[in-house]
Amino acid sequence: MKLGLSSYSFRPLLANGSLTIEGLFDWLEAQGAEHLEIATFSFAGAGKEAGYDLSAEEETLRRIEAAAARTGVPVSGICLGANFLSSNGARRAEIKTVKRHVLLCKRLGAGFLRHDVVPWAHRLADTAEFEREFEGLVAVCREIAAFGAEHGVVTSVEDHGFFMNGAERLLRLVHAVDHPNFKLTVDVGNFLCVDDNPYVATERTLGRAAFVHVKDFYVRTREPGPGWLRTHGGQFIRGSVFGYGDLDVAALLRSLVASGYDGFLSLEYEGAEPTLFGCEVGLNNIRRMLAELGG
Repeated sequence: MKLGLSSYSFRPLLANGSLTIEGLFDWLEAQGAEHLEIATFSFAGAGKEAGYDLSAEEETLRRIEAAAARTGVPVSGICLGANFLSSNGARRAEIKTVKRHVLLCKRLGAGFLRHDVVPWAHRLADTAEFEREFEGLVAVCREIAAFGAEHGVVTSVEDHGFFMNGAERLLRLVHAVDHPNFKLTVDVGNFLCVDDNPYVATERTLGRAAFVHVKDFYVRTREPGPGWLRTHGGQFIRGSVFGYGDLDVAALLRSLVASGYDGFLSLEYEGAEPTLFGCEVGLNNIRRMLAELGG
């Protein structure tokens, strides 16, 4: 496996300007990271995340290319949001945007694109709405997967947010799309958003994984205070340094190693501790645990 980080982990520092693109790649090189996965909005200015289109930011792209070439830290993949619900009148425009990011992957030498199908905050729909939307989402995912195959870019959907999340829905989507270039980005922690058991859900989905995210959460049954995310079932979660939280992350990594997965592995840090501290400690914890597991 090739261990690196998502640019999302550094969003607070990139947003306030205390970390530049060049400084990010320097940090990755110094820490021995083997890749950077790009979450597109990471490079948006503070408060400008909505509608941000990295494919249109030529100066930013040139800086990323130059920094990657200088440090030898490659871009492994790109993650971006999308909204393909039938109520979205701009669905064809959304598809074109995602396809532009397929081409951006090709430009940056990245072989993987993760796109959403609904906005992250769209809460878990009732069965009627999900069933009503499902076939349309399948068709869009198949179209994008076919386009990705033409350009050597694997496309995927992640257990992200509340609507298209949970092992059952994700596996159903993969089977329905039925395209060899369409797979999953498996985030071992995000299953908690819909109260799916992360250990079972990770085991179930790893066989379809093109890319894997690892993270850790604190989990509470009552809301401790501000800054906690309410899950679909009414639990409360908050990001932590990898290895500090309530997840048995060693067990999750054990499943990853046992599955034979040998692709890119991204740490997504979203805790309250200082950003670079959380990223460095988490990265080292993953390395230590993988070494203990022989992975």
